[in-house]
Amino acid sequence: MKLAFIGLGNMGLPMARNLVKAGYEVYGINRSKGREESFAEFGGKVGLSLKELAQQADVIMTCLPMPADVEQMFLGPEGIVSNGRKGLTLIDFSTVSPDLCVKIATAAEQAGMNFLDAPVSGGTVGAEQATLSIMVGGSKPVFDQVLPILEKLGKNIYHVGEVGNGTVVKLLNQLMVGIHTQAASEAMTLADKMGLPKDMLHRILSNSFAQSRIYDRHYTQFVEKDTFQPGFALNLLHKDLVLVKKMADDIGAALPIGAHVEQLIDTAKTKGFGEKDMSAMYLYMNEKNEQ
Repeated sequence: MKLAFIGLGNMGLPMARNLVKAGYEVYGINRSKGREESFAEFGGKVGLSLKELAQQADVIMTCLPMPADVEQMFLGPEGIVSNGRKGLTLIDFSTVSPDLCVKIATAAEQAGMNFLDAPVSGGTVGAEQATLSIMVGGSKPVFDQVLPILEKLGKNIYHVGEVGNGTVVKLLNQLMVGIHTQAASEAMTLADKMGLPKDMLHRILSNSFAQSRIYDRHYTQFVEKDTFQPGFALNLLHKDLVLVKKMADDIGAALPIGAHVEQLIDTAKTKGFGEKDMSAMYLYMNEKNEQ
């Protein structure tokens, strides 16, 4: 089986490497050719164009940062659907909107292809260790066919119904990630103001009802080490929260806390924190408290 993986970024590269490690023939494509070189050094294959892969691959997977990138990759004139062969299976690991997933799936079906939306959660550590959670929407028979591939990428794999449902679940996850990020950031900055050591606070709260995986991640991997190189950039979290807000607006659902957190993160972006890890909301809150 010939696989293609498009988007060898912080998530995509370790995911594609895990497929190579599992023994699959995997071709990689990335905007930055340096990433392709890194993939080739690990045993991945490069050098084929998107059109060539669309005609030769059995499964094409994408992991791209922005919805516009995903739409162009699948539906653009030079994209996969226009140039792919019948019977091709398409899996998108990106976080976009449910509407875009349905749009791509409809075009793919008309071209004789299969499409699954399969956004992931677990960050770069999960991508590297193949422990991701993967939420898959689409045909159950197609899901069953590609499950052995997904099992090389994650430990928690869920079929959640029709196309778009995987993305709905992922956006709900991101809503809670954003709220937990803000809650942890406010707690840590308030602890600073009150003169409490953050390591002591973490030990106590990690054994209390305030415990969360986001708090643990942000503190142990970033705040404690005072390094904020992005595992998941604040810009991307904001993009996801904008998608959440639109999804809620489209069905008339209120998100009083989520909408406020989206605005706070948007402001943090304008203050220069967008390229840092999402845990840098702690830095933004510190700066805000000093004003």
